[in-house]
Amino acid sequence: MLDMKISLKYGFFGWGMGGTSIAVDCADIPMSSADPTRPYTALLINSNEIDLDKLPNLPNAKKLLLKGYGRGVGRDIVLGQKAFEDNKEMITQEVISYFRDRDFIFISCGLGGGTGTGAIIEAIRLLHASGFAGRFGLLLTLPRKNEGRKVLNNALQRLQTIKQAMAGLGAIVVVDNEQLFQVGLAQEKPSSVEEFMKSCNRHIAKLLHELNTVTSSYIPVGNYHFDASEWLNMLRSSGCLHIAKCVLPIKDIDVSSPVTYMDKLKQSVLNGELSTGYDLSDTASSAVSIVADQSYTNELFTHAFVEEVQSFLQSTTPTLDENPVATYGADQPGLVTIYTVLSGLNFPNSVGKLAEVQADLERRAEERNQKPDVIATALAGFNKQVKKETADLESLLFDDDSSPAPDRDTPKDPFDFLNELK
Repeated sequence: MLDMKISLKYGFFGWGMGGTSIAVDCADIPMSSADPTRPYTALLINSNEIDLDKLPNLPNAKKLLLKGYGRGVGRDIVLGQKAFEDNKEMITQEVISYFRDRDFIFISCGLGGGTGTGAIIEAIRLLHASGFAGRFGLLLTLPRKNEGRKVLNNALQRLQTIKQAMAGLGAIVVVDNEQLFQVGLAQEKPSSVEEFMKSCNRHIAKLLHELNTVTSSYIPVGNYHFDASEWLNMLRSSGCLHIAKCVLPIKDIDVSSPVTYMDKLKQSVLNGELSTGYDLSDTASSAVSIVADQSYTNELFTHAFVEEVQSFLQSTTPTLDENPVATYGADQPGLVTIYTVLSGLNFPNSVGKLAEVQADLERRAEERNQKPDVIATALAGFNKQVKKETADLESLLFDDDSSPAPDRDTPKDPFDFLNELK
């Protein structure tokens, strides 16, 4: 059994319910099936004490409650930012202490809520000013399109700010919850919403870990090795990081017939593992790592096979200076796994689609506000009618001064008619 190693010591700076859920699952990932050691750490921060308590307690993860905001901030990003500012000194001390030995930190946040979305800009500034500049990136989840106007507005506000600062940030890994949901729906795996989100978080954690081990655990078969320094350079680069993974049975691959493997490889790159809809022509750098059953490496990794993969990259990402392909042998019987990572990209078009949905919701809200209130109009007319009828009735009944005034203090017995039956 191969002794698995990691290239970089990750730290996960989780914010809000969504961000802490991802961060704790990333911290919970073991080194391998044979080695239960957890190589990563997580700092989990939230304003809602109940949500924080729900997270598992791990020896390599620390929970921090924002003092004064234990009941949450109610999806109010202004209040979320204030919660950060009121606790900044405490957060800064914990960050410096907890992440001091980390090679790279992911700020994880589920966009759309109040705490994480409200605090994320200040969290970025904190890491930048505390000695972590050039050693952190963002792990952001997009809300689904049906989560409501408030959620979409919060997410888009922060994406707008991050977009303006993108050139000065590290890599941004975008997780499109809508895409993951649709993929899960297509696979017809019925589960609760909580279990579905848990499976998505585990998928993210496993993917980031696999990329971090390929660079250090396998001996290259060819002349090129995508090593730890190159992986770190990609994480440090500005723009979005697009990750693809393709797993194929070796028995289905005929190296003399590219159609047996290239179509699936191309589809994996276009779809991505976490989000899709990127303009791949913007790619600044790429890395392809192909890990195959070590028993088949000689017959699989031919010059023609590698050339096909390189030609695809060249046609898809034409501005790259080079498009190297690293090949490795490993203990994965009968399988070949192809990891493709592209960096320097703009936000995926799903961000634009969310903006379109939000604009439509705003239009409908405006139409609703301008819609005549027919019920209020009807009630106003009813009130006038009642007043007129009441006045006429009182003048008819009590116009004669000799008539006794009604006893208004004693309510009428609704069962008075029973007395008449005796």
